[in-house]
Amino acid sequence: MTSASLAIPPSRRDVESAPQRLPSTAHPLLHHALRATALQSDWAARAMGNASATAQVFALGIDMETWDELLQMQQAAWRRLFTLQSNWMEEWKNWIQYSDQIRGANTMSKLAEREGNIVAQLTQILSGQATDLVGLQENIDVDYSYWIHEKLKQKRKSLSVTTAPE
Repeated sequence: MTSASLAIPPSRRDVESAPQRLPSTAHPLLHHALRATALQSDWAARAMGNASATAQVFALGIDMETWDELLQMQQAAWRRLFTLQSNWMEEWKNWIQYSDQIRGANTMSKLAEREGNIVAQLTQILSGQATDLVGLQENIDVDYSYWIHEKLKQKRKSLSVTTAPE
């Protein structure tokens, strides 16, 4: 006599839509692509949530305190961007001075080494600046998300208090 399982097998649709675990032998590029896609999806979802919360807060009415806080956040973001820009200008100034040292190359091997170093530093500066800029944007997104959702929570709470039967 054979035993029969009482468990219902998953439907084809359930199997197809279930997240698939990659085998440990999967290529690192595939892992990278999946992680990048997940991060971008999370960012897009947060942006949509912020847009929705913003529309709701504006629909419920904006007071002067909210406008003032919004202006302060904008000014803080500009200050942080100007600080980044100032640091970047210093990096570029130093890179230009370093790249001018190519004059000291007196053999082809020295020339190749110095040109390689100059290009490597250029790449490092560009990568660092892109990372700084994306980091600033991400920080602003997270700060704004927290702030707008707190404002929405306050608006909903005050709305429920004013519409509650006495």
